[in-house]
Amino acid sequence: MAMINTQTFALTKQRLITALALIPKQPDAFTASRMRETRVQFISGKNVLDSIKGWLLAANVVVSERTQYFLTDYGKRLLLNDPRMENTGSWWSLHLAICFSERCDPYRSLFYILGESSDYVTVDDALFLKLAAIFAEQAELVKPSTIESNLDGVLRMFMGDSPLSDPGLIDIIKTGSKKRLRLAEPNVPEQALVHALALARHKHFPTRSTVHFRELVDLRLQHFLCLSMTDLKERLRDLGRSAAWQHHFEFLEGQGLDSVRFGERLNPNHTLLNLLQESKDTWI
Repeated sequence: MAMINTQTFALTKQRLITALALIPKQPDAFTASRMRETRVQFISGKNVLDSIKGWLLAANVVVSERTQYFLTDYGKRLLLNDPRMENTGSWWSLHLAICFSERCDPYRSLFYILGESSDYVTVDDALFLKLAAIFAEQAELVKPSTIESNLDGVLRMFMGDSPLSDPGLIDIIKTGSKKRLRLAEPNVPEQALVHALALARHKHFPTRSTVHFRELVDLRLQHFLCLSMTDLKERLRDLGRSAAWQHHFEFLEGQGLDSVRFGERLNPNHTLLNLLQESKDTWI
């Protein structure tokens, strides 16, 4: 895992819209020679541009080739289907893209910690130590100050008028200078759940046709979707029985051996289009 490099800044709706429109025309937008022009386009300073670049790479919206940046297939699909980033499905897809990215922290690890807590988690030194311990397990030694600045940028994604605050993924309470967090209870579109399953299959089980439900739980799939383990099982069981998803997956129940059998259509390219084009808006 690697750090997103948020530098305390969030990826706002306007910044993402600007990037989707600008990158295809100017692949060298983030080079030194283009810096002044790009700052005008984004109405941002250099540190903010570095943060925007970090978010775009983390979400796999762009890929870098030396000093140039190009939209990935995912970025192109966002541009084609929702260039104004107005649909909930687009932001669910961005959230899941970061969760399954190799450049995802402290975003993904925050969902680990919140998902495993039964109460609010305070943003303090104890949280930074928990995050540092997760990084250390992956042989990543990160300074507390780096964790704090990156976490601040992540939290801004779920506060105020930031787009990821509207689906209601994380509940944040501010008391003075302190913040307390917990996973919220969003309305998770079925397309988002199936896309998450497809991403898990693609990344962790590319050669398998069946996995035990417990293996999905061990990946913290339920945390990424802000669901309990029981709710995830019920949703998968119900969707697996529906005609709409019968070619994507099947939920098999057994005594202590519940499992998921992958179907031919359960691939991220297909499920992404379902999410971008068919999911209903769930803005709160």
